[in-house]
Amino acid sequence: MKKHYDICVAGFWYGFNYGSLLNGYAEYKLLKNMGKEVLMLHKPIAPGAPIIDREITEGHNVSFVNKYYDAEDISPRYTYDELKSLNEICDCFCAGSDQIWNYELSFHENLYMPFVEDDKKLISFSTSFGHKKDKTPIECRERIKSYLERYSAISVREKFDVEILKNNYGLVGQLVFEPVFCLDKKYYEELILNSKFNEEEPYILTYILDPNEEKRNAIIYYAKQLGVKVINLLDGDAYVREKNRKILNLPNILENIEAEDFLKTFYNAKYVITDSFHGTAFSIIFNKPFLSIGNYGRGFERFIDLLSRLDLMDRLVDPRAIPHDKKYLKPIDYTDVNEIIKRESRYTIKWLKNAVDMSKCELPELKKLDRIDKCVIQTCDIELCVGCGACFSSCHKNAISMEKNEFGYYKPTIDIEKCVNCGICTKVCPVVNEVVRSNSETPECYEVVAADKEILEKSSSGGAFSLLAHEVFEKGGCVFGAAWTDDFSVEHIMIDNENDMYKLRKSKYLQSYVGDTFRKVKEKLEEEKFVLFSGCPCQAAGLKQYLGSKEYDNLLIVDLLCGNAPSPDFFKKYIQDSYGNNILKYEFRDKTYGWNPVTTKVTFKDGAILLINKAYQSDYQRVYHNHTMCPYHCENCKYQNVPKIGDITIGDFWWINSNDKEVDSRQGISALLVNNEKAKDFFDNINESNFKVKKQVPFEWLKGNGFTVKGTHNFVSPKRSLFYDAIRTMPFSKAVNYALKPKYGTYRQNESVLCYNPKKTIFSFDENIWEEHMINGVIYLFTKSENSPCQKYARMFFNKLLVKGQKYELHIKFKINTEENCYNLHIKDSGSNYYQIIWSERVDSQNRGKWVDRTIIFVPDANIFDEFMVGAAQLVGEGSYIAFSLIDIREVY
Repeated sequence: MKKHYDICVAGFWYGFNYGSLLNGYAEYKLLKNMGKEVLMLHKPIAPGAPIIDREITEGHNVSFVNKYYDAEDISPRYTYDELKSLNEICDCFCAGSDQIWNYELSFHENLYMPFVEDDKKLISFSTSFGHKKDKTPIECRERIKSYLERYSAISVREKFDVEILKNNYGLVGQLVFEPVFCLDKKYYEELILNSKFNEEEPYILTYILDPNEEKRNAIIYYAKQLGVKVINLLDGDAYVREKNRKILNLPNILENIEAEDFLKTFYNAKYVITDSFHGTAFSIIFNKPFLSIGNYGRGFERFIDLLSRLDLMDRLVDPRAIPHDKKYLKPIDYTDVNEIIKRESRYTIKWLKNAVDMSKCELPELKKLDRIDKCVIQTCDIELCVGCGACFSSCHKNAISMEKNEFGYYKPTIDIEKCVNCGICTKVCPVVNEVVRSNSETPECYEVVAADKEILEKSSSGGAFSLLAHEVFEKGGCVFGAAWTDDFSVEHIMIDNENDMYKLRKSKYLQSYVGDTFRKVKEKLEEEKFVLFSGCPCQAAGLKQYLGSKEYDNLLIVDLLCGNAPSPDFFKKYIQDSYGNNILKYEFRDKTYGWNPVTTKVTFKDGAILLINKAYQSDYQRVYHNHTMCPYHCENCKYQNVPKIGDITIGDFWWINSNDKEVDSRQGISALLVNNEKAKDFFDNINESNFKVKKQVPFEWLKGNGFTVKGTHNFVSPKRSLFYDAIRTMPFSKAVNYALKPKYGTYRQNESVLCYNPKKTIFSFDENIWEEHMINGVIYLFTKSENSPCQKYARMFFNKLLVKGQKYELHIKFKINTEENCYNLHIKDSGSNYYQIIWSERVDSQNRGKWVDRTIIFVPDANIFDEFMVGAAQLVGEGSYIAFSLIDIREVY
């Protein structure tokens, strides 16, 4: 060892894993290229550890370290107590790169570098916690925080690391790039020149760290599609490799090869399949077409972070449902990807050089490089951010832009070069601050129906919005509201005449992009124009905060009875997966079948029209109405309950007929809340002839509508996390089935959809309602009460999902004993109570309690059904039952 080093690096640079080995090598070369004397801290010796550590005494990694590192740049192995002696020979200490802040891998916390003395410079470089959920035990976090607070500069590799630092430790970390991308590719090509690997034939390379049957089947499928051989690369120590070799059970296994050979296998591959983060990285570095199988055990979020930053998310698949789809074999245009890599690498190297070169007292100047929001990110929980854009509109330096996060929700992003830390964005944030509310907690509540039949027909409910807008136009004013864009997103726009009202009418069940609308509202107000702004409660709150304490007599804020507004990217994915590029117009809440929450009208470019009048026939509505897509900020909305933010609140008056038996609700009824005196004056000024119905009713009649009445609260489906995991990598329909169905949308693909074996008990049911008996080899299902409740089903799973529009034949032998005069057979969705009746058996003295044999042709009206179902409610009377000796369902061609 030398007597003095500029920097000491702690990481996993010496390990078996090829990714860790090359990650450390990249960092070492970057620092050496900066002219630094570098000391690579060897694996410390844990108390009680064996004297001989196989990880650093045998294997490809040992030969690599010996060949490509200067011997004097590698430290001896220190015990934990001996690490302090490094302070005598090193000026600066660097934690990272890779997962060294994954608590489970931290060598009893020594990789947080608590041994570094206060007068030494301490930085982290591209460090990772490894997982979105910090694995540090709660009881240890205060101690870890005390270690991290000593760092002069912290950079991390993934966006979730930034959030962990902020939320768990109150610290700011800079987002940089993975080091293997920052090392010029020529260094890898120089290593490849020393490779002994040689394969003349084209091949698929697989680099699978955690093999299983699903991954094996995917490898076989893609190899067959490409028609080339497969070379399978294994990682890890000898025990791991032996176990994985047996699980993978494929020919052409490479194991314990040199790192140079590892690189060459990627360099020459025709295609790559990998569940490794660094396997994915080197596929990209060498511009290979690839399939990346996210690895939950090793940090699925790392894959998402990397591939989303490079706009390659379409190459990531979920390991729980690996698709067999030729689209993943398409070549990748790396033009933009390589530009992103170049830009991010340049920034990362600049950060590292500044961090190492600056003196300890100068390091705060690194904030000039810091791309983390100093105003918003430390005060507003970004998960709670509603995307209203108040901060964006209020920033006089144009330092804030509204960008989509990984799920497509609009969130503020800060250009730190422009930010002057004035704090205005924080002051206007409706999440950080409580909006002052002077509105009534018991507002006047009205049933409203427009008199104009055309307005009523074109509105989602009773036409209240159109009546309010008409009054504004009469005053020479303008209206701001949500409109569809050409790409089926929604954005706020301004209109100033009745002819454009079609743009703003109708419900749109997704988040709207507000943009600079608040600025435009203020401009019109200052021009003394009368302005109506309509939006969700959170958007109304954002506008109030943006405008400040000044009251505008010429402003009417109208907020909505809102349940939740999912990501526009979810909706666009649904549109693309369901209809491709063939649709011209999509309308929620069509009234062809009258006023209802589910009927949707789809107009195609060729003029054809599709009406969807059942919620289960639309994958989007299957996860909208039950709040499976509900965003975190909607679940925790502060502005739904009274007192409301808006002067007037409007929405559908659902359930009104349960209280008002006389009102005609067939074409829709609006609920309208008058929240203050200004609103009352405006509402009372509308000509009475414009109303078909204008009737004040008790406010409590709203019930849970829009969660406005105090005591009601928004909710989220327990299936949300499953959906949000799946939507990252699966088509929309598969993500819905994955979230909602008990079998995660996966089924055996047998020849028969269902072939019931009466010798096996395969019905599932509520044992408080049903009991099951075997009598002469036949299954009998008895009900336990003479009058069983509805929606108490006995059901059995199909081997696969039924296909909408496909003909199926049900051959069934059964007998029924019931006092009812008919009995229905159903197909059902396992993820909900949605069902379709496929046969109604008339029950009378001719067949009651007698065997009947039926062959039934039926056609499913949706793609969701995966169960055969019988109900208890129609089994009426003492000793009622249904028995089956045969149930067979097959496709009809």
